[in-house]
Amino acid sequence: MSRVVAIADLHGNLPAGLPGGDVLVIAGDVCPLADHDPEFQAGWLERELYPWMASLPHEVVIWIAGNHDFVCELPKWEPAGRGHYLRDSRIELGGLSFYGTPWVPHLPRWAFHAGEEQLASRMAAIPEVDVLISHGPPLGTGDRLARGGRAGSTALRTRLEEAPPQLCVFGHIHEDHGRWQQGAMTLANVAHVDADYRVRPNAVGVFEVKPSR
Repeated sequence: MSRVVAIADLHGNLPAGLPGGDVLVIAGDVCPLADHDPEFQAGWLERELYPWMASLPHEVVIWIAGNHDFVCELPKWEPAGRGHYLRDSRIELGGLSFYGTPWVPHLPRWAFHAGEEQLASRMAAIPEVDVLISHGPPLGTGDRLARGGRAGSTALRTRLEEAPPQLCVFGHIHEDHGRWQQGAMTLANVAHVDADYRVRPNAVGVFEVKPSR
């Protein structure tokens, strides 16, 4: 059994005193809200994010980008530091398999936007894994907007129904933080900030995940 600690939507707020665990997962939107310039973000990652990751007690750190992380879209950008960065990719560590994907619908001017047709192709490519890390939620779970309506991905929901992982963590929709159980699959919106970008106490999710083989 592995203890997975998960958080999303840091927006430059690097929390101290996270719960201990074997794996820390960060589900996108790591960069500060104040400046979306890729050059600024690249410098911030080097100065702030990577040293913070190096200070963490978790044996493994896995992270993905989100729609605010414009620098991560640049073809020449390369991640650094101790964290394992996933972009439509899979990694197996300690007997657990993880897959990370940054894409979100409905935001054409933002990073990692994709229409539902493109999302359908990307989500269909997700293999069977123990832990799925998505920046955005599936339609109908953790995606309720404060102004009404839902903003999740139909394609992600379909893939979860076809090949449910043990755990699916995401953020993006700050106002619908929570945890849900669908059969043997746990889903969690672990957004670190609320709809007004105020840090949410106790936002972190902690999960026990058993290696599937």
